[in-house]
Amino acid sequence: MTYVEDVEAKDFDQAVLARSRDGVVVVDFWAEWCAPCRMLGPTLEREVNALGGRVRLAKVDVDRTQELAAAFQVQGIPAVKAFRNGAVVAEFTGARDMAFVRRWLGELAPSPMAEALERATTVEALEPLLDDAEVGHAAALKLAGVHLAAGRAETAVTLAARVPQGHALAERAASLAQQAQLALAATAFGGEAAIRAALTTNEADVEARYALGCALAARGEDEGALEAFLDVVTRRKARRDDARKAMVSLFEKLGSAHVLTQTWRRRLQAVL
Repeated sequence: MTYVEDVEAKDFDQAVLARSRDGVVVVDFWAEWCAPCRMLGPTLEREVNALGGRVRLAKVDVDRTQELAAAFQVQGIPAVKAFRNGAVVAEFTGARDMAFVRRWLGELAPSPMAEALERATTVEALEPLLDDAEVGHAAALKLAGVHLAAGRAETAVTLAARVPQGHALAERAASLAQQAQLALAATAFGGEAAIRAALTTNEADVEARYALGCALAARGEDEGALEAFLDVVTRRKARRDDARKAMVSLFEKLGSAHVLTQTWRRRLQAVL
């Protein structure tokens, strides 16, 4: 079965725009005289058909449909545009190799297992995905996050460790494992009530201040955690390097563009 068809201007609304409301439709704007088009076309067709209907391909000859080329601002060919819900959601221009085309289409039309991972939010839904070759590592990290949010930090550490060194998700796994370790450190102190009681007795208690940062970080109160950790770093006593590493871990979790990362990284650099 083929999922490729030639589309004329009169059929475009139905074959592309309307159909894209039920799934992704990729449009290949091409022409017979265009050598790069003849190179790209067979690759696109083969890779679309290999997806078994998760994507459809509409071939539009720009010489026969100049009004469509103008409407979608086609400046050069081959021009490939992906439509979803009647709008262009991704595009590229020029001949590309098979690896690029396969990856590009795969991002547009995730596999059934990737879709299952996207939907899964509970332990029961995520656990069956752990051993899948495609999404197993991502499922492990998503499940680790669920356990961490529920206070099961040890399980989160174990799950994060399933991601091997050098994997694309290794940095994210390390960051999540660090967050889980912070939660364990807060628990080891006796929990947040014990931490705050210790600070009420002695607000200069560095161990309690560090544990407070851990507790706040574990429940997602990032700014409060950063403030507590910076206080430990500033005091230049025990736990100083641990607090610095904890701040760096939070920066990695938040991302370099986040306002908290930018603000507290400057403050950290000022006291180091």
